[in-house]
Formats: sequence, structure tokens, C-alpha cells
Amino acid sequence: MLLLGALSAPPIYALMAFGFVLAVMGHIFRDQRIVGIGIAILFLATALLILGAYQSYQDQGPLDF
Repeated sequence: MLLLGALSAPPIYALMAFGFVLAVMGHIFRDQRIVGIGIAILFLATALLILGAYQSYQDQGPLDF
């Protein structure tokens, strides 16, 4: 099983950026399928980031300052 907490954030940010660029390009070329795919990738990357943060929090506990 893939541990999402072990996944670093920069690849997920790159996936978010790719989804954003894809959605913008879809708007430029007026292709609704490309826009939808770009938005879906953006939401998937956001969900992965949130799940990874949640799992990391569960594994390590809250931060103590």
C-alpha cells in the first residue's frame, strides 16, 4: 500500500500546475473535454495533498511549538 504521508509535496504541486495549465489551454482552444480533464486533475491533486497531510498528521501527531 502506498503511504500518502511519505509522498512529498512538490510532485503534487507539479500535478496541480499541470491540471491548471491543461484547463486554461482547454479554454483557449474551446475544448470542453480538455477543460474537464484539467479540472479533474487539479481536484485529484488537491485530494492527494489533503490525504497526504492527514495521514502524515495521523502518523506523527500535531506539531508542538
